[in-house]
Amino acid sequence: MELKQKGAKADIGAFKQIKLSLVWTSAVDLDLMAFYKAKDGKTGGVYSDNYTGGSLGNLNEFPFIQLSGDEGVGAVGGDNREEMRIMKLDDFEELYICALNFTDASSGVNNVFAEYDARVEILTDKGESHTVALDSNQPGPVAVICKFASGFISNEIINDSEVMSLDEFRSRVPGASQLKLASKITLKSKGDSFVIKPKVSGGEILVNLNWNQNPGGQQQKGLLSKLFSGNKATDLDLGCLFEMQDGLKGSIQPLGDAFGAFDHPPYIFHSGDDRTGAYSEGENMRINLSYINTIKRILFYTYIYEGAPKWSDTDATVTVKVPGQPLIEVLVGSQRDSRGFCAIALLEFEGKDIKVTKLVTFHNGHQECDQTYRWGLRWVAGSKS
Repeated sequence: MELKQKGAKADIGAFKQIKLSLVWTSAVDLDLMAFYKAKDGKTGGVYSDNYTGGSLGNLNEFPFIQLSGDEGVGAVGGDNREEMRIMKLDDFEELYICALNFTDASSGVNNVFAEYDARVEILTDKGESHTVALDSNQPGPVAVICKFASGFISNEIINDSEVMSLDEFRSRVPGASQLKLASKITLKSKGDSFVIKPKVSGGEILVNLNWNQNPGGQQQKGLLSKLFSGNKATDLDLGCLFEMQDGLKGSIQPLGDAFGAFDHPPYIFHSGDDRTGAYSEGENMRINLSYINTIKRILFYTYIYEGAPKWSDTDATVTVKVPGQPLIEVLVGSQRDSRGFCAIALLEFEGKDIKVTKLVTFHNGHQECDQTYRWGLRWVAGSKS
C-alpha cells in the first residue's frame, strides 16, 4: 500500500517488529533518522554515529529502535539502502521518521528530493508493506517522512510528508535540536584523540596553523602581524612527516621548498609560507580526501624559523577540518619550553576513519622529533628560498 498524500494513514495493528528501509540510487548521501518525544518528556534521536553524538540505537532497551548503518557515504550512486527496526511504540508520545540529505545540507544547497528517486518502505512482521515516496518538489535538505501514533488497541503510520530547512527542522521536530552536522572538538591533554569519520569521498582535509599577534592585549595589528623578540619577528612554519601505505616516507615544509602535491603522491600540499606575518589565514596544508586510503600516518609539526622560542607568546593553534565533521583543535601556544620545534598532532588513517591524537612534544629540531616517533628519515641542513 502506498501512502501517497500527506495525512494518509495505515493501521499497522500490534507488532513485534517493524522494518523501515530508505532506498535510493542517485549519487547523493541520504540518511535515515528517527526523532522522538517519550511519554516521560525525554527527547532524542536515532541516527548515524558518523554525526557527532549520533547513536545507532538499541533494540533491547529504550528507545527500542536500531539503525543498520550509514550508506551512500561520499554521494555514491547505486543500490543504496539504510534500514531501521522498531520493536515497540508504547513509550513514545511522538515518533518521526526523517531523511536528511547530507550532500546538500553540508554544502548549504537546497535541491529537491524529487530528483533523487528515494522512497521509504515499511514492512511489518505480519508481512504488511507500505511505501512513502520522497517526491516533494519543495526545496530543502530534510524530509519529515512519516510519524507513528500508538493507541490502546492499535498503531498507525501517518504520511507526514514535509520538507524543511535545517533550522526549521531543529526547532519543530522533538529531539532534532541535538543533531549537528559539525562542531568543534578541543584535544586538551597530550594523548587525547578523536576519530573523524568522513562522509565525503572527495574534497580535502585542511590543516591550519595560526597564531595570535596580540596575546598581551596591545593595540591590534591583525593576525600574523610581526611578533617582536628584540628586533626580530617570530616566523612559525607548519610542516609534516608522512608515511604512505606502500612504505614511502618524507616531509613537507617551507624549509627546503618541499611543498608536496595535492593531485599525486603524497597527496599532501603546503599552500605557502607566510614570512611577513601579514596573512590572516595562517599557514595551511591540504590533504586529498580521494586518496586517504593510500596514506598510513601524518605527523604535523611547527617550528620557529626565526625569533626567540617563546611559545607562550605565540598562542599558536592548529586545527584539522574535514567537510561535515567536527573541527579538531590543538592548542600549542600556551606551552612554556625553550626548544624551538613542536610535534603537534598525529593523524592515523584506519580504513575510512582518521584518528587524530594530540602530541605537543618539544624537540631540538627535526632529527630529534624523527627519532622520537621512529620515522627513519635522513636530515640535512636547509634554508628557505
